[in-house]
Order: sequence, then C-alpha cells, then structure tokens
Amino acid sequence: AAGTALEAWSRMTGIAQESTMAILDNYNKQNDKGVTVEFVYIPQTEGSQADEKLLTAVAGGTPPALHYADRFTVPQFAQQGFFTKITDLANGAGVQEADYYPFAWAETVYKGDIYALSFDTDTRALWYNKDIMTEAGLDPEKPPTTLDELREATAALTVKDANGRITRYGFNPLYDQAWSYTWGFAFQGEFQDPETLRITAAHPNNIQAMQFIKDFVDEIGVEEIDAMLAACAGSACNDANDYFWTGQSAMTCSGNWKVAQAHRYKPDVNYGVVPMPGPDGPAPFASWAGGWSWAIPTGVKEVENAFDALSYLCGPEGQLKYNKDTFHIPTNIKASEDPFFREDPLHAVFVDLLPVSHTRPPIPAGSMLWDLLFTAFRDEIPHGTKTPEQALTDVDTAVNAELEKMGFFA
Repeated sequence: AAGTALEAWSRMTGIAQESTMAILDNYNKQNDKGVTVEFVYIPQTEGSQADEKLLTAVAGGTPPALHYADRFTVPQFAQQGFFTKITDLANGAGVQEADYYPFAWAETVYKGDIYALSFDTDTRALWYNKDIMTEAGLDPEKPPTTLDELREATAALTVKDANGRITRYGFNPLYDQAWSYTWGFAFQGEFQDPETLRITAAHPNNIQAMQFIKDFVDEIGVEEIDAMLAACAGSACNDANDYFWTGQSAMTCSGNWKVAQAHRYKPDVNYGVVPMPGPDGPAPFASWAGGWSWAIPTGVKEVENAFDALSYLCGPEGQLKYNKDTFHIPTNIKASEDPFFREDPLHAVFVDLLPVSHTRPPIPAGSMLWDLLFTAFRDEIPHGTKTPEQALTDVDTAVNAELEKMGFFA
C-alpha cells in the first residue's frame, strides 16, 4: 500500500546500528513503492537467543516486517512457525545459493525452504594490547601461541589492587567470544556427529577443553571472573565501554568487528591479532564463523514489500555498506572479495580464518543448545556444581531428546 511504514527490529547498538539505519535510509530514498522501513532497537535477554519480544508480537498478530536473527537460530524459528517461508520470493528475485558461502546459506534453510537471507559473517581470534604488553615487560611481537603461554601471559598482565581485587585482567577465558565452541574447537572437539546428526557436546576433546577452562578459571579466581561478567551484564561493556578498549583487559578472544571499534575508539593504541592459542601451538581452527540474517516474521501482511527491503539489506549493496562500516565479512562471495576487507592488516587475519572456521550445528533447537551450553560454560563448570563431563552430557541428553521429539533424526 502507498505510504506504508514498516519496522525492522534489531538488537544492534553502536556502529552496527548506525550503519543499518543508513542502509534503510538509502533504501527509503530509492524505492518507488512508497514504502519506508524504520529501524527499531529491541534489547536482548542476557545468555538467551530466544527473542521473547518477537515471539510475543507474532503470537499477538503484530509482528515487525523484518527481524534481525542470529543466523544459527533460523532453523529453530522456522520449525516453530515464527518465520515466513520466502523460497518463492527469493527464487523470483534471482537469489542464488551459489552466491553465498555454503555454511551461511545452510543456516537460512530449513527442510529445503528459505526462511531468511544472510547479512554478514565473522571469525574469532586473540586480540592483544601491544602497549600493555610492553609495559608489563613482555615482547609485543611475541603473543602467546600455546595455552601454556596464554596462561603465563595472563598472569604477567594481570594487575591487582591492595585488597587483591583485579583492576586489569590479563585475559578472561569466559568473556567476549571465548565460548564453549571456541575452546572445544581449539582442542579439536566436535559438537555434532556428521553421520547421525546427534549433538556431541560431551565429545572427549570438549570435556578436555572444559577441564582446561575450569583449571584456568581457578588460577585467575572464580570470584574475580564473576565480578567482571557481572559488571558487563547485558550491554554494559559494549562498544566504547568494552574492557579491552578501556584497558581493563590486556587480551581478549574476539571478532573482526573490533577492527571498526579500534578505528573509532582507540586509533592511537597498538593492537595485534593472532589465531587463538591451542594445546600445542596456534589453533586457527579454534575460530568459528557466526553471523546474522534478516527474516520476515510470520503474520506480516506486507510480505512482498518486506521482502523487497530484505533483499536490498542483504543484497550486495546493503551487505557491502554494512560490512565495510562494521568490519564484518560479507556472506555474499562476490562482495567479500572486495579488496577493502584485506586493507587493514588486522582484518586480513580474520578473512584468512574463514576457510578453517567452524560453524555451530544448524539444528531446529539451535537456541536451546546455545542457552544450555551458556549455562554449563558460564555457571556449572566454573563453579564446580557439575563436572565438565556431567554438564556436557546433560546438554546432549536434553537437546537430542528435543530433536528426537521434532523428528529431526528420522
């Protein structure tokens, strides 16, 4: 309809939010459909990928036209009936599987139908502050390459006050992008059996990885780790308030989006990036590629107008602007080959990690798996309420029972 105003819901803050608003402004100026799309910020529940607000809106028949979804949750939302099937519209618009990185495409499809278009991807590595390393007497050109070296550097870079409270963390193994996936992959664990498709959080190498984490956390002090996580709950440590930018953390496991933040918040500080350290040396395969997508929730009346905006956002023009502004990586292969993404040497490290990065299992219980792993990793294992083996076995039992119920293995 003429003069239609549509809403695009997203949890983005900072540079990502600004960039997306600008892309929607460009779209609003150039489309001849009389449609305007407006960005609406929707805050997120800590430690959960369930998107309560969206589910309430869909149930109430008042969904937004577009919703920004963590891509690995798309099969789950599709299975639960929260996202509109866009296969025919995508085919009609000439959207091709071959245009996208295969893992990113796979995460937007459920049972052969398309439910979202992918927007960006990312990889993970170890960031370190060269100035702090120099100040602590470490060689800034020799960052840690093994887990033993990471522990030694963490101890050397940690600063405590007179009461023994940490005022500068060398590294926090439970913070930022150092998730159970990062450590499991560093130990060459697997989270899903490629044959049976069953979830294997309790893979022996993952158990070993979580035992390493438990010991590492004990070494730093679980109360100190908790204090940092509590201080950073929600979005308290996003963007300029990130402990890595404030100098309250000397090293962190994070992604390529930090390149854009470094340019904006700390252009005068020297940073380095290397693949995550592993048990015996650098572990580039510890990286995993995540990323986001845009979908049309169920019950949207203006599906064709919503799809038109969606295909602009996630098409080469929208993707290129967003990924250049935020230093993410396009999932559109042609867009990702733009020389821009290798110009900054820090960002080139992340682009080089794409071929060896893993992805989270694309299952219709993706956010359930995330939420249970979050609890095991952030709470049960570090606090010793469950052994690593028990915590991870419980995750497998719950998620595989849910997948069984859905007929996923049939």
